[in-house]
Amino acid sequence: MSDHVLELQVVTGRGEEVTCSPDRHPSLFDAVRAGLGQVGIITRATLRLVPAPTRVRQFLLSYPDLATMLGDQRLLVHEQRFEGVQGAVLATPTGGWTFRLDLTTQRTGDPPDDAALLAGLSDDRPKAQPSTLPYLDYLTRFTALEQVLRSNGQWWFPHPWLATFVGDAAVESVVGGELADLPPADLGPLGQVVLSPILREPVRSPLLRLPPDPVCYTFNLFRLPATDEAGEARRLVMANRAAYERVRDAGGTLYPVSAFPMSPADWRRHFGAAFDQLSHAKHEYAPGHVLTPGYEVF
Repeated sequence: MSDHVLELQVVTGRGEEVTCSPDRHPSLFDAVRAGLGQVGIITRATLRLVPAPTRVRQFLLSYPDLATMLGDQRLLVHEQRFEGVQGAVLATPTGGWTFRLDLTTQRTGDPPDDAALLAGLSDDRPKAQPSTLPYLDYLTRFTALEQVLRSNGQWWFPHPWLATFVGDAAVESVVGGELADLPPADLGPLGQVVLSPILREPVRSPLLRLPPDPVCYTFNLFRLPATDEAGEARRLVMANRAAYERVRDAGGTLYPVSAFPMSPADWRRHFGAAFDQLSHAKHEYAPGHVLTPGYEVF
């Protein structure tokens, strides 16, 4: 999303309203995008848009194991047959894991050729679930989950999520190791592991830290606990911290909307060579350190 921003109107930590873009105040523009709210508050954003389709063709594909699903993800992210390639690991009733891809292609005109779209994939084809949805229905597909969580009270429980990026070279060993030690109950009855591929090269926002591999994966633990017990929430937060350290030690990076503590030293390591850029912008635009102190970056 941050790479589709054309211009931002920002109120800096000095209380100044500044319009920034790649050509106007570029240092502020790069410090605000993925900058954890450290230097300014965005009050207006101009985004690059594309025409919306009328329909979405969706395929839910099942896989016998992690390696097979990852193989198809690599193929699809390079060939770009689909606009959306999202992977999920779901708990089974017996305590194991099942693997699924959610593939989507956007359409306004003629329906797609399903056979061509799915050619060469290694899914369990008899279990494939194709469907066609109006675009708005696809965009609001998580409304039903929200309604369930609200109706049973879980919406207001702590949701200690973990969101990271893992490089292609390490993804199978990292994710396989985490799944081997992750109790499905720690996700909650409606939680899941999200494992989706992205191409590294198009991502240009300097403060969004990614592994150097040409293909990276979002590796996210979407925990939806069935309890609001404080001790259990603290345990899952600490489990997130331990999992992050293992991901980091394997060359992975953090997506900062994650539930566990980070110290200033952790953030310096996270941003790496980009930390000085953020630090200079902080000094220039928010020297009073009044914005978003909760991250404890400085």
